[in-house]
This record gives sequence, C-alpha cells and structure tokens, in this order.
Amino acid sequence: MKKIIALFLAAVMMLSFSGCANNDIIAKIKNFNLVDFLNKEPDWNKVKVDELLTGSPTKYYFHQLGNKEKQAYNDILSKIDTMPDSIEIPSLDQTELTTVFEALLYDNPYLFFLGRSCTITKRGLKSYFNAQYIMTAAQYKIKKQRLQETANAIIAGFGRKSQLETEFLIHNYIINNCSYENNGADDESTAYGALIDKKAACEGYSKAAKVLFDFAGIECYVISGMSTNFQGKLESHMWDIVKINGQYYHLDLTWDDPVTLAQGSRNDLRYTYFNVTDKEISKTHSGFHSVNACTATAANYYVVNNLYFTAYNAATRSQIAAKLAASINNGGSKIEFKFSSPEVYAGAFKGLFNKQQVYDIIAVANRSTSKDLSKLSVSYIQNKDFNIIELIVN
Repeated sequence: MKKIIALFLAAVMMLSFSGCANNDIIAKIKNFNLVDFLNKEPDWNKVKVDELLTGSPTKYYFHQLGNKEKQAYNDILSKIDTMPDSIEIPSLDQTELTTVFEALLYDNPYLFFLGRSCTITKRGLKSYFNAQYIMTAAQYKIKKQRLQETANAIIAGFGRKSQLETEFLIHNYIINNCSYENNGADDESTAYGALIDKKAACEGYSKAAKVLFDFAGIECYVISGMSTNFQGKLESHMWDIVKINGQYYHLDLTWDDPVTLAQGSRNDLRYTYFNVTDKEISKTHSGFHSVNACTATAANYYVVNNLYFTAYNAATRSQIAAKLAASINNGGSKIEFKFSSPEVYAGAFKGLFNKQQVYDIIAVANRSTSKDLSKLSVSYIQNKDFNIIELIVN
C-alpha cells in the first residue's frame, strides 16, 4: 500500500510541474479518492476462476457460484486443511458467505472437521474467513487417513466393474454396514460416521456415497431438500445424484435402507430409489434443485433387472416366478417388482392377491428351486407411490 501511495504522490508532483498537464487531468486528480481506489474489487465478470485440483474431483456446487464466490471458495479450500485462525478472501455479504460455505461442505466430504458456522471479519481494507473447528489438527489427520484408507479398500475390494455394477455395490455396502442414527452427534452427518463408526443420518449416508463414488471415478454430488418419511412427516433430507453411463439419476440410500423405514432387516434392502427420475422422486421429495435434469430410466434398478412391467398378464406372472426362483436359489427370500402406472399396479395387485394368482406364481417358481415353497408362508409390502410390490416367502 505504501508503494501505491508513493507512486500516486509522485504522479501528482510530476503533473504539477509538467507543462503538458491540462485542467482535465488536474480535476480528475483532485476528485480521486485513494481509499475507494484501494478498496475497489476487480470486475469479477471478467475474472476467470478455475477449479482447484485439491478436494473432491467432482465439485458440482463450485460451478454454480459466481466468480467472486469461486475465488473465495478456492482461497478457503487451498488453506483450510491447516486449520488457520483466518483466511483472506474477497469481500462477501452474509448470503454470499453462506452459499460459499455450503458449497464447500457439499462438494468436499473430507471437510468434516468444520462446524456448522463461520464468520467474516474485516481488518483494514481486507476480509477474512473464520471457521469453527470441532476437532484438533492431530485428530483430523488420523481420521482423514483412516477414512481414505477405508474408502480405497472398499472400492478396491469390488474389483473391476462397470459404473452400474459399482453403483449397485456401493448402494448395498453402505446400507448393509451403516445404521441410521440422528441424535445430533457431529459424526452422524459425515462420511466418517457412515463408513467408520457405521452409524449416520441421511447426510452421512449421502456423503459416504460421494466419497466412494469419488474413489471409483464416478461423478456424484449430494443434494438437499425435503422428504416425507415413513411416518408421513416432512423433514429436511439429503441424498445423491449420480452420473451413470452419461445420464443423471437420483439415488437415495437412506430411504432404501429397510431399517431406516422400520420395515425390515438388513437382508431386505430395497431399490425403490435406485436411479430414479426427477418426476418419480418428486412423489416423496421436494424443495430440491439440480441443473442436471434426471429424466433417464435406462439404469433404473427395475428396468435393468427386468422387474419393470407395463402390463399384468400371464407373461408377467411367468417372469415374476422365474425371478423369485432365482432369488430363492441365491439364498434370498423376496423379490420386488414395479409397474408402469397406478392402473397396471392396481390390476396386478387385484390379480395377485384378490384372485390369489400369487399361489400360481409360487407353484411355478417351486419347480425351479431346491426348496419346497409350498410349505412356506407368503406376505407382501405395497408401495403405492412407486407402484412397487415386494413379495416375500418365509
């Protein structure tokens, strides 16, 4: 700053003694405000701010920011790991600060050493970001390394798989190894809680999925909104959007966990929310926004596994019987299948249970299994929102 002031004074003196100085230049100098000049922000519309290589390889929320906010995001991300008292950033108002902070936390699930609040302070003409840290640097180093090693081992254990196969394994791993807990503990909202402590709330489920997808090289980002839980209550919620074979889908691990829904055991994980569209998930989820529209159905669980039916007839029953027999032979005890509309679903439900055609299906499946299905009881679970029937033999 001293150098700038010195240069300014030198310029004034030169003009004062120069015969070529005119009245317009002198007038501009008289009206010049040095404080305003020094405090002036660059024209952020003309500033290019590139994504940093550090942090998550998929930074969806970074790309939704303006250039000034992107610069603040980068300034924080590049220095926050050392837990400094403050980090110099461009001047932000409270709304801009909140947007940047949420983008950092959503994009980078390794920042679990940060609390939920942050502030900006001014020192002279400069602005500084101040974070709340909920653990020491030594504690964070140990936890981060353990999380990275665990995530790497999980993905390596899957072997070489397609994107869809990897997604299926990530979905099943998290649901089978994490219990839903929402008691307000810090770790419950983190990937560390889900993958190491093996207990987490929806935010932990979704951030754990992002960590694993990052390791697998699959584009994924968390998304927040509202959802209707199994008790019919609307609550804040977080889930994922994944890009599989070039197309975007919603993936909600929390609501596919049968224990979360208080409707089953660990062996009964569901696929209701495995790669669904914006339209479908809007039946139970609201208040979310993504620039990437989710309209594809090619990677939906039921479509991929030939459990999606546009009609209910003899061919449908034959397919259900074959799928049930395959599930029994693989050690399972159920299958779930989906219909294309409420009308087809209603017709199927009437045929299966009112007309008791489900027993015809059991008889056909029984011919292809080593178990005697005729001695087992049959039950079902309805999901009218998604036109799904879950058939269970016990």
